[in-house]
Amino acid sequence: MHPLMLAAAIAFWGWQTGMWIVAAPVAIALVAAWRLPLRWDLAPAQLYRVADFCTVLAVVLGGYLYVTYGNPRAIILLFQWWPLALLPLALAHAYGTSERMDLRVLFWSLRRNPPRRAAGFDPWFPYYVMWLIAASAANVRDEWFYIGLVALASWPLVRIRPGSYRVGAWGIAFSIAVALGYGLQYGLHEAQLWLEAQVPEWLSGAGSRTDPYRSTTDIGHIGALKQSDTIVLRVAAGDGVGPPRLLHRASYNTYAGASWFARSAKFGAVSSSPRPDNWVLEPAGRPSARIVIHDYSVQRNPVLSLPAGTVTVEKLVAKTMKRNPLGAVQIERDPGFFSYEAAYTAGRAVEGAPAAEDLRIARAEHAAFAALASELGLNEMTPGAAVARVRRYFAEGFQYAAFQESAARNASPIVDFVLRSRAGHCEYFATATALLLRAAGIPARYATGFAVLESSTLENAWVVRERHAHSWVRAHVDGAWIEVDTTPPTWAVIEASASGAWTGVLDIVSWMRFRAAQAWNNSSGQTLLSAAFIVVFPFALWIAWRLYRSRRKINNVAPGQPIMTTPWPGADSELYRIEQRMGELGWGRRVHETAGDWLARLRADAPVDCGALAEIVDLHYRYRFDPRGLSGTQRARLRQAGAAWIASKVS
Repeated sequence: MHPLMLAAAIAFWGWQTGMWIVAAPVAIALVAAWRLPLRWDLAPAQLYRVADFCTVLAVVLGGYLYVTYGNPRAIILLFQWWPLALLPLALAHAYGTSERMDLRVLFWSLRRNPPRRAAGFDPWFPYYVMWLIAASAANVRDEWFYIGLVALASWPLVRIRPGSYRVGAWGIAFSIAVALGYGLQYGLHEAQLWLEAQVPEWLSGAGSRTDPYRSTTDIGHIGALKQSDTIVLRVAAGDGVGPPRLLHRASYNTYAGASWFARSAKFGAVSSSPRPDNWVLEPAGRPSARIVIHDYSVQRNPVLSLPAGTVTVEKLVAKTMKRNPLGAVQIERDPGFFSYEAAYTAGRAVEGAPAAEDLRIARAEHAAFAALASELGLNEMTPGAAVARVRRYFAEGFQYAAFQESAARNASPIVDFVLRSRAGHCEYFATATALLLRAAGIPARYATGFAVLESSTLENAWVVRERHAHSWVRAHVDGAWIEVDTTPPTWAVIEASASGAWTGVLDIVSWMRFRAAQAWNNSSGQTLLSAAFIVVFPFALWIAWRLYRSRRKINNVAPGQPIMTTPWPGADSELYRIEQRMGELGWGRRVHETAGDWLARLRADAPVDCGALAEIVDLHYRYRFDPRGLSGTQRARLRQAGAAWIASKVS
């Protein structure tokens, strides 16, 4: 491989990740190996130590990324930084004396059960590809990325293009492959977007992802509603003060086709004052309570979980914050763990004034809910009394059910719920409550978030799981938005009864991840980084010292021509000396040619006797690739024929 190819791949990685301060010295250190005449003759056992050290680095890197960012973000970042974990091994090979790397360096199984003959490979092309994959993991979605990727992929292909292939035909074939590759990745991207829109429940838990514009419910779906025990929030309140029961994420004002939408809910920027990590939602608000929320998001730009009446969000590190009139608060930040403190006034939600959408009922449900509101006498009551009557209505004759049967034929699922089945999960209760209040002339919105129900003695805090995801209603009563939750309280017990046997063990693992991430965030990473440096750096120095003590220094090596002293099959074949001599005469073996193809070309054009050379090539192939190798007599014949050919056939 040409050294500039590897340097270009590393530079491409630096461009895509923005880590030029890392890419530049790495590229210089590796490319310099092709120019410096200094080499170190490292034995296989020494390379084993370097490879094992790289394994330790990779494990530490993966553990740190998992604790800090969680999956799937950790997997993407691991691909992005993987080449750097293997950098010590790459440097050891670059400044070593062997062109090829023994497979035992990478595979422990081959060390325990070594093959009869050592097998080697050229590591530079895999390492080159690894840098390209790492650059791709940066996920910079623009046309320049694909152009750069195509250029770097074509470089080695051009170098090994067989001479028998016409340049025009080869170029057309390559252009077709580029076009097909672009079309395929574009199609896969569009398919992913479609899949996320059609079946979001397959791709992420309800607790880890909230769309502030649309809430796709399970209303009308047949079967059991399954929820995960994964912990998504931790809530800490003051001593003797319990947390609010509901944490709001988003509200919606339009119901259609078993989905809720946030119509005319444009986001606006929220200012930070007086400190950059303090965000003011209500400048004139006076908070009466505070809670600390530890959150985790696998997605960028998460929606916050906040109690009703939140005035300020404090101690939150984010690039920007925005809020819509329906009370959803979204921040701009990378995935991972983060914490914030919510100062709030209990009982009154901070949302925009009611609008026409907050009273609208779709045609499919209008008649049924208007009749039900009239039957309950809601239109003759004050808003407060009407809300109380609606609470009693759902508490008296309805029950919670995670399993749904099919609705009556041609009936709206939500109408079937209030008139026939009278059993459903929280999405049924919240939707029916919102539509019934609207039928009574009370503005109402469908709200989503979490219920805070479970305390943890391990953490001295409250934990919120994905199965605690909840839906309720915000109704406008006496000039303020209040919370109206009509789902029977037994829902939490029913959901908890379905917990898995491993929940306790997974909770401990989750707590350990959280504590590690919290330690990193509280110290801005410096404490853990220093601890890792204290452990890893002396270990790296020890490895380097061991290698230095057992070194064999070789000077005056021609740049780009490592000496092959590390044993591998056929490394000392006399054919290599013949190839070098023929190269000096202008008849050298090309990069893409096998020894047989090279011999055929020499027979056609070169002024040399190829009869003896054919025997040498045959012996070389057997010496190089036959697991049985050559016998002592055959090896002596190869040595004798090679020396004689060089001495007498080439003048």
